[in-house]
Amino acid sequence: MVAEGAPVVLDRPLAGSVAVVTGAARAIGQEIAITLAARGATVVSIDLAASTDTVSSVKALGGEAIGLTADVADEGSVQKAFNEVGSHFERIDVLVNNAGLFAGLERRPFWDIDAAEWDRVTTVNIRSVWLCARAASTSMRAAGKGRVVNLSSNTVTFGMPNLLHYVASKAAVIGMTRSMAHELGPYGVNVNAVAPGLVTTEITKEWVSDEYLRQVAEGQCINSPILPSDIARTVAFLCGPDARMITGQTILVNGGATMGPA
Repeated sequence: MVAEGAPVVLDRPLAGSVAVVTGAARAIGQEIAITLAARGATVVSIDLAASTDTVSSVKALGGEAIGLTADVADEGSVQKAFNEVGSHFERIDVLVNNAGLFAGLERRPFWDIDAAEWDRVTTVNIRSVWLCARAASTSMRAAGKGRVVNLSSNTVTFGMPNLLHYVASKAAVIGMTRSMAHELGPYGVNVNAVAPGLVTTEITKEWVSDEYLRQVAEGQCINSPILPSDIARTVAFLCGPDARMITGQTILVNGGATMGPA
């Protein structure tokens, strides 16, 4: 029997492809990188932090991976990183915009959010998606194919209070996904978004209690914690051939949390 959360791969639908995953040094991004590698992709992890653990995990599966250090909210840093990807592999088939700010943000009414924090959150969560998609689209448009998956959040669907800058930034990601799908569709590029609920990772456990995680799970139709593998498998599906005719969509992976109480 396969353990819960372990990658389940019956074939390698992404064999021969190059997948760039931002924010892949740990947590959800790392799981996405490992899952794509398990499906045959060569993975490029881009993060402010070193991606040593991610690269080692991919290579332990027999896969190929490199780690690049970059600030995905900085235009020059992004361009340098994607130039390096091009020099290594001469192609980009998949881009997963996972990097973002959420953990550790202090919840407060929107009138108490200062401009500096607003700019910091929106710059990382919105600007980075645009910069990385713009950089990756050059290769994808030339090849006439590609997959872009942007990470949003289920907080958009119910308007989570006291995190307006975060919710606004993730709503922007959904809008950007739909616009990108229109613009890149004629080039054979699919663009979709995944909107997770609160995922249990080592990062979330650093700033929320086990009791809070339990309460969140109890508010879902499926009363079990959302794992990084739940997000990673959804992303992998959208990157694969079975999602050929899916574009401009946002998939909620939240155990039914936004359906409300029965």
